[in-house]
Parts: sequence; C-alpha cells; structure tokens
Amino acid sequence: MLTIAAASLLFLVDVTSKLVVRRLPHRSYAVMPGLHLRRVQVVRAGFSRTRGRTALILTWLVAMACALILVRVGGVFDDAAAQVGVGAALGGALGNLFDVLRRQAITDFVDLGWWPVFNVADVGIVAGLILCFWPMV
Repeated sequence: MLTIAAASLLFLVDVTSKLVVRRLPHRSYAVMPGLHLRRVQVVRAGFSRTRGRTALILTWLVAMACALILVRVGGVFDDAAAQVGVGAALGGALGNLFDVLRRQAITDFVDLGWWPVFNVADVGIVAGLILCFWPMV
C-alpha cells in the first residue's frame, strides 16, 4: 500500500537525517548561502510528562487509523498522490513523535535564516497534507 510505504520511507529518512546532524562537528554548518544545518532541540513541557507523551501517542494512533480507513474505504484519497501525501504526513508525525519519546525534544536542523528552523518530518507533514488535499481545491 502506497500510504504505508510513504510513511515508512519518510520516517526512515527523518530518523537518519537527525542521526547525521547529531554527528556534525559544529552546532551550525553552512551548506550553501542561505542554507545552514543548525541543530536545535525543541523542548515543550508536555514532552517530559508521561500523560503528555501518552496523549501524543494516542493522537497519532487515532490519526493513523482514521487516515488508513479513509484510504481503504475510498472516495476521499483515491488518487495515488493523495495516498502518498497521507503517508508522508503520518511518517513525519511519527518521526517527531519518535524524537519526543526518545529524547523528550524534537530535533530541528534546517535553517534558511528567514524561516523558523525545521526538520525532514516537518517537511513531510506540510508537503504531505498539501499533496493530500490539493486535488480537492
């Protein structure tokens, strides 16, 4: 199924990219003008509490179940691109959830200078949702 494949691929790319960034010798690394890799740990109060993490896990599981039901039943996400978009959004959300569960913080590292620092999971969530709902507009 395209949705599961896209979610798995995005999750693996996100986790791998965060591992690579954690091994950079400096906290900030210039890739090219306007693009830096700058590791930032985003910590929220709810990330460290068991109830907060449990709520995040349950929210992700409910979102995944709803999305897979919508893909399976058809009518909403019939298009292959929309199914990949659903998977990318779920995989991105899982990548950030994995960070919260493992480190009690989300690792962001893509710094454009004019936009808040973000990560591959964030790109997957936003691009996935755009891809998902674009045919409906």
